[in-house]
Amino acid sequence: MYSALAPFIGALITFTSGVNSRLSGIAGNLVATLVIHTVGLAAVSALLLVARREGPQSGEPLRVYHYLGGFVGVGTVFSSNYAFGALGASLAVALALLGQTLFSVAADATGFMGRTRYPLSLRRLPGIGLAMAGVAIMTAAAAETGRASPVAVLVALASGVLPGLSFILNSELGRRKGIMHSTRVNYIVGLATTLVIAVAVRPSAAEAVHAVVTAGPFLALGGGLMGVVVVSSISLVFPRMPALSATLLMFSGQALTGILIDFAAEGVFDVRKLAGTFVLLAGLALNSLLTRKEAGASPAAS
Repeated sequence: MYSALAPFIGALITFTSGVNSRLSGIAGNLVATLVIHTVGLAAVSALLLVARREGPQSGEPLRVYHYLGGFVGVGTVFSSNYAFGALGASLAVALALLGQTLFSVAADATGFMGRTRYPLSLRRLPGIGLAMAGVAIMTAAAAETGRASPVAVLVALASGVLPGLSFILNSELGRRKGIMHSTRVNYIVGLATTLVIAVAVRPSAAEAVHAVVTAGPFLALGGGLMGVVVVSSISLVFPRMPALSATLLMFSGQALTGILIDFAAEGVFDVRKLAGTFVLLAGLALNSLLTRKEAGASPAAS
């Protein structure tokens, strides 16, 4: 069930990033982030009032860092919005996957923050290598158009590493205290972080309100509402799967949605980006196949 859910989460992540990027283009990154977190916090608080109680909780002890998913998420919003605008949806998503994949491999291999440890075996390397080849094809296609500046590429990579860290923090908090509690904490911390930045920068309140009104209700509300679904769904999926498997499955939805967004914006398919996506998905399939064979062989070996 969780494997089937992950690609749909990925598709929603890309669509949410596109909506947030458009809001950011109109209102600016800071105002957009304030709106996203305010809407998200209001939505999850309303859901908690209706539900009145959480689901199962592990009762395991919490550390301060378990509450920092929202803080990391602010960096995700800023970096993702910039990468989408600078590189286009499909390339920004591909580079984010590269960063998130490398982080996920390290998190699985080390049992990062108390997660179940999934050592990296030789069987999984061909699939990971093929997936990375797909990313390289997509990156090269965009680089030839002059859109892949070094700064934008680095920011896009960071936009993958940061959500990987945020996913783990939120999922571990959700496992201990409940998914909706974790989601609310994510938005509280994220909003507080953004307000601190706003106090330092001091944007014009009148201009901010005008920009949000100009953006319209869909852009103003859409990213925050969809974000609640994304954060809560990831908190459900990530504790129950290896981080790498969840990342690659989500990307199958992210990559295809990114290409569709680019097609809607530009009216043409970039054949190399499409080819890169299919190579990447082939790597995902190979990784899944070899992992299952390894799991099936383990009982016999023991």
